[in-house]
Amino acid sequence: MCEKKGQILFTVKSPYMVADVKDVSYDGEKKELPRVAALCRCGESKNMPFCDGSHAKVNFSGEKERASGKGSVKAYTGNDITIYFNAKICAHVGRCLKLEGVFSNLKKPWINPDGDSVENIISTIKKCPSGALSYQIQGEELVKAFGQSEKIKIKKGGPLCVEGGLSLVDTLDSEKELETPEHYTLCRCGKSKNKPFCDGMHHEVGFDK
Repeated sequence: MCEKKGQILFTVKSPYMVADVKDVSYDGEKKELPRVAALCRCGESKNMPFCDGSHAKVNFSGEKERASGKGSVKAYTGNDITIYFNAKICAHVGRCLKLEGVFSNLKKPWINPDGDSVENIISTIKKCPSGALSYQIQGEELVKAFGQSEKIKIKKGGPLCVEGGLSLVDTLDSEKELETPEHYTLCRCGKSKNKPFCDGMHHEVGFDK
């Protein structure tokens, strides 16, 4: 019998309803979930990462405040590799900044595709949880898919990081907006202007749950 593929279902007003996802962790601790569980997306729950109904008390709305993340990709072309970056879906987790020769928020342009080996660049891009980074080796197809297994990783104070191609099912048909359907980040602080996707607002509002 085929195992059911995991899903994340929600409406404009509801929490994230996670169905058939077994690998879920919060701040490094694995969480045992029933077949369907509600995860907070308003940022106000007292029982993180789970929903406690606070979205109704604060009149949470998941409506977008700006255009979707698609269509804003910038290319940085080097001798051996081209790096693509979509600013609108960047969660600002900062894993890329550890490869200092290539990624630096203190320089312009902030991406130098010739600043390290192709192998190290690809390894770093694969660690990008939001899918804001992708790459293309000269003469080959653009690479966006990295083959992760189905899981949800939540870091305290950060977004909901989805891997493995979990389906998004919602009234806004958000799945059509994904640059990288197999991995993406969803807002947990409730303040993103590109809901349901994280846009880094958790840093600006000091979200710590």
